Amino acid sequence: MDQVARLMTVATFVALSVGMSVASAQDRAQVVPDMQILLENECVRVQYHDVAVGETTPMHSHPNYIVYRFKPTKARITLADGSQRTGERKAGEVTWEEPTTHSVENLGDTDIHNLIVELKPGASCD
Repeated sequence: MDQVARLMTVATFVALSVGMSVASAQDRAQVVPDMQILLENECVRVQYHDVAVGETTPMHSHPNYIVYRFKPTKARITLADGSQRTGERKAGEVTWEEPTTHSVENLGDTDIHNLIVELKPGASCD
């Protein structure tokens, strides 16, 4: 195989791999079967998000959502495009998060315990 054909093969493989990893990102409830859903209706899903020390969640997606942190957290967030950021949050902190696809790696020395309220897209809730 000549060098151009090899480069084309590698480029095709990389493109397919990236496409498959983004396409395979799914609802956290599907990739983490023991996730605790506390409430779900046509407007919201309330879930308990637990990540043990050193554990990484599979790539998954969220619609708009709110996070309440029960404990301080230190985590590496990897986005679908492969970019990463590391962040620390305090216990009791609440944040608004835009829709995302990511994985979460617990870099802290305690388990991550968060309450997540996902707002279901397109729901008309009064």
